[in-house]
This record gives sequence, structure tokens and C-alpha cells, in this order.
Amino acid sequence: MDKAFHLYLQPLTWYFVSYSFAAWVPCPDCNCTSPTASTRGTNTDELMYNRCGDIVTENGEVLRVALKNDCDGTARQLGAVNYITVVLLFIATAALGEYLRRQEVQFDEDEQTAQDYSVRITNPPSDATDPEEWRRFFFERCDGAQVTVCTVAVDNDFLVRTLVERREKLRLIQNTLEPGIAMSNLKLAHLAAKTERERNWFGRFLALLSPGIPEFYARYVALNAKVQGLAQLDFPVTNIFLTFETERDQRHVLEKLSVGSLKAFRNDKKALSDPKYLFRDEYVLAVEEPDEPSTIRWQDLNAGFMQKVKEQCLTAFATLCAIVAVAVIVRLANDATAIGAAFAIAAFNSVFPVFAKALTDLEAHAAEGEKQTSLYFKIAAFRWVNTAIVITIITPFTDTLADQNGLIPQIYALFFAEILTVSALQLADPMGHINRHFLAPRATTQDAMNLKFTGAQFELAERYTDMTKILFLCVWYCSIFPGSFFLCAFALFIKYFVDRFSLMRTWKRPPQLGTSVSKFSRRYFFSLACVAMAIISSFYWSGFPFDNLCDKNDGLPASYQGTFTVKALDQNIRMNGTQVTFSESDTPYRVCNQDLLAGGQGRTFPFIPSQQPEGGEWMTPDQEDVTTIFGWTSVAITVFVIIKFVWGWVEQAQSLFTSSYSAVGDDQNIPFSQVTSRNAYIPQVYSPLFPYPLIACDSDAIDEELYDWEDPERPFAFYDLTKDAMKLLQGMDLSHNAGFTKVKYWAPKSD
Repeated sequence: MDKAFHLYLQPLTWYFVSYSFAAWVPCPDCNCTSPTASTRGTNTDELMYNRCGDIVTENGEVLRVALKNDCDGTARQLGAVNYITVVLLFIATAALGEYLRRQEVQFDEDEQTAQDYSVRITNPPSDATDPEEWRRFFFERCDGAQVTVCTVAVDNDFLVRTLVERREKLRLIQNTLEPGIAMSNLKLAHLAAKTERERNWFGRFLALLSPGIPEFYARYVALNAKVQGLAQLDFPVTNIFLTFETERDQRHVLEKLSVGSLKAFRNDKKALSDPKYLFRDEYVLAVEEPDEPSTIRWQDLNAGFMQKVKEQCLTAFATLCAIVAVAVIVRLANDATAIGAAFAIAAFNSVFPVFAKALTDLEAHAAEGEKQTSLYFKIAAFRWVNTAIVITIITPFTDTLADQNGLIPQIYALFFAEILTVSALQLADPMGHINRHFLAPRATTQDAMNLKFTGAQFELAERYTDMTKILFLCVWYCSIFPGSFFLCAFALFIKYFVDRFSLMRTWKRPPQLGTSVSKFSRRYFFSLACVAMAIISSFYWSGFPFDNLCDKNDGLPASYQGTFTVKALDQNIRMNGTQVTFSESDTPYRVCNQDLLAGGQGRTFPFIPSQQPEGGEWMTPDQEDVTTIFGWTSVAITVFVIIKFVWGWVEQAQSLFTSSYSAVGDDQNIPFSQVTSRNAYIPQVYSPLFPYPLIACDSDAIDEELYDWEDPERPFAFYDLTKDAMKLLQGMDLSHNAGFTKVKYWAPKSD
């Protein structure tokens, strides 16, 4: 029992001090695997080769011995400590979720934003382009609701993306040229032709890797033609954003006009409480509360549902392939050294978000919150598997408690790598220093230099997963490595201050993302973490003593009695060359499978005593009691979480048939015109080549106070994409803003 407590209460020193928890025992009938055997193979009649050794008697007979962990299994006291921990964490998770929900309400009440005054209509008539018509409808039909801003969005995603790319190509050309060179079409054509003619074969090869002026200009010309073609198409209305002067008007509209999305799609007029809420006396409007203006992705606003599904399935498959590939690399690194595997895991955890961002950029998302949620899923899945689950899979079951290349030293190395390398790299900010001190002084324009000082892109999804992977690692291994709680707390403590420093000093200002990532994290991560903790804890308590050896219940053969020197099959282990003495009173052992996750055993969940193979029982009475309680508790928690998920999905399904609107917080009675940080739903697209977003509507008709940014050097018209279209469409019988969103502002009447 003392050694069991020693194992449980002294894990923090495991990596620095070598404890002898294993001893050689007689195993007359033991068969051992080859050095290249799988770590968790289906052959349960063999021991791993690093657990086997041979002794030679005086007459030259070779006898088999095996390493048995000197631990008496699961004691009730130890199981009780871990069980209480699991229950407390489960309760704490529920309490934390409720606390965060209340904090969301409090934060929403403390800061008034455009979202608190706005509604979004997702199924307007395709010809309802007049903002005045929408204003009159809500004033006359919704008890005098006063619209302050109306945004009539059209299906022009492709046109907007084309104009943005055209601007970017011009900016890339400008950044390549010396200051003062004219940017006329003739001059650019001359420079492109001259540059291409002067290239040799090596220059043409480099142009394939790093395009220059000829490639940029060729694409620029193609984009000009594309804009002229797109401008001749029809652009139906797809979304209406309305910002009311008061929260009361917004809530009244949402309460009266909200119906199930399916009923709005079918134009079920009976779904409304009063026919006066029919637009044009004919249309049932699908009304909802929108995301914050700065989070709307106008270039993807009109992407279809099936398009999104296809894109996200492809990127999810790419993420799965990356997980498998990295797992193989970590396995190879682990074969060399546990520390190498830990640092490989930490390195991949740092690098993978770049790959995940590239994948997510290929997806269409109507709002930044949706994009961050998709990014969260990819990074979280990778980091959870890469940080915790892979190590469990690649580590042999019988090495779980080993003090040399065992599971616990690897867990400690993982925490150490996460605390040291990841935080140090974030604080060092090497790319930030390169941008500020090397690239910025060599920029050819002021804008290009300013962009080098904006800081690294801040991704909320990445920061969430950076913390949750530490929590997941902790709960996954807490039953056999309780020191993970202390290391987890210390790691989160360090990350809090490192992230706070980065947020204030090195990261770029993020948009107002709302609560979508937070809700997704606590709804799914914390719930799944509780399930994982309960199930894996139940498994680990069932596996003690993790040596796959059982009492043979026979007397010790005479040939084993005496003193011998053990020659381990794996001569690199610390126990090689150990002297052992066996007497008649010693117990011989046989191989028995204690790994309930090993293949070929059929259903083994829940991990309870009855799952032991007949004739191969190994659990002590205390262990049977503990595993019974843990096993059925894990079933209860799993069922509870499944019910919670199903209940949430049912509620989401109900929104197809009934209104799901519910006011959050109290009406603050502050008019929209008096909100100090107010902004409107103005279509804007962010580009990494411009310090401020490009505007995808006529900026001349918008009050400058409705923007949430201001360039101190240039007017808003400089970023207006409709000006580009007007120049390209000169001479054509088309209105330059026919394909663009309309934004109309009405100043509130003074009393």
C-alpha cells in the first residue's frame, strides 16, 4: 500500500528520480513479442519484449522471467480521491457554464453595440431594393418602430471578391515599384512588357515561385474584364439589415415577426399573429438578430448551404489526414526518446494552426464567428488527439507505469514543453521583430511600412484551443498522474500572463466576435472533456498493475530456485543485468491481458470487473469495488452528456417550426444615436495589403460616424470599391453601383 500511495502522491518528482516499481519474477510459460511488434497488438498471449528477460541455470538451461510492477493495484483510498475529483470537476464544469452564460448577459448590458438595435432579414423579395420601403413598413406595421439605418445587401459576393483582388494586384505592383512612378495602364503595361523581356531562364523560373510585375499586371487586366462582365448581371436582394433607434423597437420586431425558419421559407402566413406583419401584404419575413457589423463577412454572405457543407467536409478530411500523418511522426520520435516526442508534439501544436487557418480560408462563412468556430473545431481536434490521445495509443500498455520511456515521463515532458517552448516562442515574437526591424524600414510605401507594425493576427479559436488542450491533457491522465492538476494550473497561469502581454503588445486588434466560440467551447469541449475524464479514469483504474501478469497458482519449479543474473531481451532497459534470488515460496506468473482496450476482446465498456476474461482475472477486491463505481459513473456521465447534446439539437430543430427568439438582458433605454461606439452594417472586406477595410458600397451616402475606423491620412472614398467599378464601366449603359449594397441613414428627429 505504501508504494501505491507513493506512486499516487509523488508524481511531480517522477521525471527526476528513478523509482523501482518493477521486479523480475518467474514466468515459465511467458511468450514475448519481437522488438518490432505493435504497441497494442491483438495477440494478448505475449508480453512486450522490453518486459522479458532470461536467466541461465548452472546446467545451461534458459528460463524466462518477466517484469512485474510492485504495486498492489487500486486501493479504495486512492480511487476515492480520484472519484471525488471527477465528480467535483463535473459539477464545476456545469457551474462554470452557468457563470459564463451570466457573464455574457452582463457584458452585453455593459456595452451597447449595433447588434443590440438591429435585425436581419434573410428572405427579402429579390426586388425590394428601396430602403425607404423597408423604413415605411416597420414604422407603419410595427407600432411606429423607427429605423435609423437600412442596409440592402445584394448577391454580389463574386463581384466584391473580384474588385478586392483587383485592388490587391494594384497594391502589389505599387509595392514593387519605386515611389513616384505613375500607375496608369500604359505605364504599367510598358513596365510589365519590359520586365518580362529582360528575364533570362532563371528569372522565368523564379517568376513561377515569386510572381512579379508581369504576372500581377496580367491578372489585373483579366480582373478588369471580369468586373465588366459581372456588372452586366442581375443582383437580387438577399439580406436586409435594419438598425432601429431603440432596443425596444428591435425587441418588439423580433417578438412579433420571428417565426420558424421553415415556415418563413414556405411563406406560411398563418405563422404570424397578425396579417399586418406580412411584407407587401404577401411575404412572411425570416427575421433574426444579426452578428456584430465588424464580424460580417460580406464577400461570403450569400454562400449556399450545400457549398458550405462540401467545403467543410473537404477541410475536415484534410484535418483528419494531418492528424494521422503527425501521429506517425510522433510515433517515430517517441521510439527515439520521450522528450523528442514531447517537443515534436509541442512543435506541431504550434505549427498546425497555420495549416488550419489556410484550410478555413477556403471555406465560405457569413460571419467571423462561424469561421472561428470552424477553426476551433479543426485546431481542437488536432491538439486533443496530438497532445493526449496519440501518446496513449503509441505507448505500450505495460509501459504505463514504467520509469523509463513510460507514459508518465512523457506526460511530464509534454507539460514541460508546453510551458517552456510555446510560451517562450510567443514572447519572443520572432516574426514581429523581423517585420518591425527588418522589413518595415525597407518598405517602398508608407502603407506597406505601417502594415508591418500592426502585429500578428489574433485568432480567438487558437487561443481557446491553446488552453483547452492543456485542460484535456490534464483530465485525460489525472487518474494515473494526479500531478497533472498542478502542472495544468501552472501552465494556465503562465499562459494567462503571456497572452495578456501579447494582447497588449504584439497582437493585432481583433474584430468583435461575439459569443459563438465561447458557447461552442463550453457546450461541446467541457462536456466531452468530462466524458473523456470519466471513461479514461475508469479504464486506468481497471488496468492496474499494468504488467499483464497473473498468479499462476502453481508451485515454483525447482529449476528457478537460486540466484541468477537477468539478461533482458531489451538490453537498454535499466533492469538489465539485475541479480535476482528465487526461493520455493516465490510465486510463478503467467501472461494475462489486463488491457481492456486491446483488440480481439469484443465489447469491454464499461470497464467493470465482469469484463475480465474468464480464467484471466487480475483485479484485487479493492480494485473491483473502485472499477465498479467508476465504470457505472462513466456510463451515467456519458448518457447525461448525450441527452444534453440531443436536447440542444432538438431545440435547434424546433427553431425550424417556432420562433426561438428570447431577449437577453434588460433594455438599457439608450437611443442608438447616443451610443458612443455605434457603427452600422456597412459592407467591408479586410485585406492584408491595406491598413483599413475596403468598402463595398457607395461611401458618399454614409455618415462618417457610422464607421468603426478612420484613416487619418485618406478619406473613406479611397477605400470605396464602387469608385473602381465606376471607372471601369465608363461608356457602358450601366449604373456604377447597380451591383452594390445600398446603405441608407436617417438622422433621428430632435425633440
